[in-house]
Amino acid sequence: MMHRTEGKVDQPEVLCSIPAMTVQMLRLRNVGRSQKFESGKDEVAVVALRGSVSVDTGSQKIDLAEKDVAYLTRGASFVLESKEDADVLWARAPAGRAFPSYTRRFSEVKPVVSGAQSYTRHIYTSIGEKEHADRLIVGFVEGDTGNWTSFPPHRHDGKPEVYVYYGMGKRFGVQLVLGDEDRAYVVREGDAVLFEKGYHPNVATPGVGMNFVWIISAEPAERNLAVELHPEYKDMPTGPTHLTTK
Repeated sequence: MMHRTEGKVDQPEVLCSIPAMTVQMLRLRNVGRSQKFESGKDEVAVVALRGSVSVDTGSQKIDLAEKDVAYLTRGASFVLESKEDADVLWARAPAGRAFPSYTRRFSEVKPVVSGAQSYTRHIYTSIGEKEHADRLIVGFVEGDTGNWTSFPPHRHDGKPEVYVYYGMGKRFGVQLVLGDEDRAYVVREGDAVLFEKGYHPNVATPGVGMNFVWIISAEPAERNLAVELHPEYKDMPTGPTHLTTK
């Protein structure tokens, strides 16, 4: 499922909404403070995608620099604030367990340089398998200029994932979804693609890299980064990887 950015300002824009998760974007421009959002029975991951932002939960204020991620426990309410133009992304997923809120600083996340020539990228896992969460796993990929990412192609059917693209300016890439029906999407900054099943590699055009936030919502018993490689590309070197492949 493809969501073409609507460019909404100072009001939430829904990028995807399925039972397993909802992902929204807020571009703060003319107001410094958002409305209050309620998580209900969901856990929440807030990503400062561009600029800095504060997450006010009432009991604490969490200051996020660009690409920092805050995990909020189920039942939290929060307001987003910024003194500058900022793009804020947040994902909600149903949670049967409550974990304490915490913050993952992008500057403290060690990247994995994965792939080989023509598909090299830097992978940052902010909320991984070892971090406390009921369903959510969150990270970033920043691809080399003109390169493929999410390659060799992999899939994890049953664990839906969203890519939200950033830092591409007005240039574009191509996102593929391969399975029962092969699809291709031209994607630009602010767009999002949801994968509920299928292999999902992508490629940047010359002069730009594929940069995206990736968010997975998995059943608690399957909350991991185990994936299945495309059988025609299993012999391709992966290099270091954050994934468990089969």
